[in-house]
Amino acid sequence: MTPFLLAAAALVLAALVLLLRPWWPARRRQRRTASAEFLASHKTSLLNARIHRDRLAELERDHANGLLSATDFAGAREELERQLLADTADETGEAAVAAPESGRRARLPILLALLLPLLAVGLYALLGTPGALAPQADRAQSADSEMEALVTQLAQKMEEHPDDPKGWVMLARSYKALGRWDDAERALARIPQVVNQDAGLLADLAEVLAQKAGRFEGRPRELLGQALRLDPEAPQALLLSGVDAFENKRYADAITLWQRLLKHTEPGSENAQMIEAGIARARERLGESGAQKLGAGDTPKPAAPDAQSLAKTAVQGRVELAPALRAKTQPGDTVFVFARAINGPRMPLAVKRVTVAELPLDFTLDDSLAMQPGHGISSTAELRIEARVSRSGQALPSPGDLTGASPVIKPGARGVRVLIDTQTP
Repeated sequence: MTPFLLAAAALVLAALVLLLRPWWPARRRQRRTASAEFLASHKTSLLNARIHRDRLAELERDHANGLLSATDFAGAREELERQLLADTADETGEAAVAAPESGRRARLPILLALLLPLLAVGLYALLGTPGALAPQADRAQSADSEMEALVTQLAQKMEEHPDDPKGWVMLARSYKALGRWDDAERALARIPQVVNQDAGLLADLAEVLAQKAGRFEGRPRELLGQALRLDPEAPQALLLSGVDAFENKRYADAITLWQRLLKHTEPGSENAQMIEAGIARARERLGESGAQKLGAGDTPKPAAPDAQSLAKTAVQGRVELAPALRAKTQPGDTVFVFARAINGPRMPLAVKRVTVAELPLDFTLDDSLAMQPGHGISSTAELRIEARVSRSGQALPSPGDLTGASPVIKPGARGVRVLIDTQTP
């Protein structure tokens, strides 16, 4: 906020300087002219007064010497006084005409100096985004508060009209986005017949139960199997089933499921890259080369780097969660810490998975954590360390995640700091 306000003030000041500059020499000339006019007027007044005194003294002498009668003397003196008044009135009138004009010229720069900042502020309030001046954490808190209010309104509406299945689905997914797993489960429980006939809703319920239990064993796994029987290509069910397989070291199953999911994902998108990275990681864990199991043309997995090579390019640092966002998390929320190349594919170079309870975390990322053999930290010249708190626990980013990133660094950097201080819309 402060840099923006300083920049805006500097621009307004620069505009004022450019607008008021023409008045600077004019003002100096005006002062010089006014001074000259004042001196000239003063000299004229003194001269007129002296002339009138001399003529009056001459009239008095003529009257004293008997050259003017009393009547003629009185008439001549009155005429002399009228001339003096007329001369004075002319000078005063000229000054009176010049003064307002000079005053108007002096007031114009002052009015510009006052009105321009007010106009700038008014236009920004009308056309800009004043709310963007608030700190990022405040904006995120405000957005969360607005969403909570909307969800509360929706919940009240559903209690009044409980026969609306679409409304319960919307409410359940809203609770899921907020991480309110118990409320999401209760909302889905209001429409069991609808859930049992929809693969996507079965996957949603499986995710909610898995989040609550911290594992897929049991009911969540059964629901995912039911979802895939209804729709073998259901994206959410494929994704979660792949995660379940990976976490239980069934890497071949994870590869198969995610490859099916990849067919329904836009090529080159961030989601596609994350899925490809997961597949590559599963391949590495499985200990297979791409040529053996996953098609010809892939490069065999290189030999694992030795400890000296890993230490040379390893990145070490600390991940912290901003205090303002601490209330938006649960201790069991998943945190992904990963390295990403500045120039190159979006697929992470190395990934570490922890929980919010482990923050602040001192981390080390090296090529042993690479998601694809040969595409680790040592393969790039510049990178950035990013961290993301995933409310859903999924590797794919989703609205409401909390994120943070380091500055651009080089392989082997030490003392890198990552502050998680932003909530994605």
